[in-house]
Amino acid sequence: MCLPIIIFHSNFSQDFFLAPEIFFVGVITLLVCATLVPSVMHLAQRIQPWMSVSTLCLLGLLGVTAMTGSLTSFVLPGGGGHAVMDNRRGGVPPVTMKMATGPSNGWSWPWGTLSLCAVALSASRNRSHGKHQTARQGKDKEKEEAGEWRDAETISGLTSSVGAGEVNNIEIAKILPHRYPFLLVDKVIHLEKMKRAVGIKNITANEPQFTGHFPENPIMPGVLQVEALAQLAGVVCMQPGDQVLFAGIDGVKFRKPVVPGDTLVMEVEVKKFREKVGIAKITGKAFVDGQKVLEVKEFTCALVKEKS
Repeated sequence: MCLPIIIFHSNFSQDFFLAPEIFFVGVITLLVCATLVPSVMHLAQRIQPWMSVSTLCLLGLLGVTAMTGSLTSFVLPGGGGHAVMDNRRGGVPPVTMKMATGPSNGWSWPWGTLSLCAVALSASRNRSHGKHQTARQGKDKEKEEAGEWRDAETISGLTSSVGAGEVNNIEIAKILPHRYPFLLVDKVIHLEKMKRAVGIKNITANEPQFTGHFPENPIMPGVLQVEALAQLAGVVCMQPGDQVLFAGIDGVKFRKPVVPGDTLVMEVEVKKFREKVGIAKITGKAFVDGQKVLEVKEFTCALVKEKS
């Protein structure tokens, strides 16, 4: 709330409560603001969203103009001015206001207060409306996910930003020596050689490991998840004809089962590479539907270069 600032003499503490008309007008102003402003702003928002912004600017300009006029009016007590407080207790000289820029207007500060209060209330209501709208959108999204039909085009569009990737399965087969049923990287989305990569492994029910692991409850073996990460690390470090061998694994954590139908999104990053001896230190993690299912603190890999 914005109330006018009036410069009084040292008699302020004695005279302030001797002006009930000021208190009365202030109360009426606040009641008008609380009653009318939210309805006016709601109507403006329903007509067109930009009207809310323009209304706030107009009210703010009006308030500042009116308040500026008031503050330049309340300068120093003296003769010939408009008395706001009178001598009602006796022995106290009247406090008078003198216009500095023109004729006195006793109603300029209530209008300024009204306008600035309108700005404050409207801004507060706009923030509240934005929060309610966000919450409603969240509920609508939950409702859509829970029951409403989404066609194939809509669902397929959810992965449109991923694209075809930088390395497809044919190019992967040129880098890695692995073949079916042990080639566990379907495509690489992002690749920075000798630095990092993001790759994908689609889990399907017709893979041979699920015939025994487990027939009634198929779950992708954890060692194969780690192997898939290691093969992605091979794409990062290897050239066609090279080979990568495990030298050590540390800090492996399985956080959630991976089952047929899942898309395993993997990421590896080379932390250290000693080119002379061909030893690389690599970290990796994997996700399904945005949830982490696997984390490997450190791979130690030995890179065996093709003999020329």
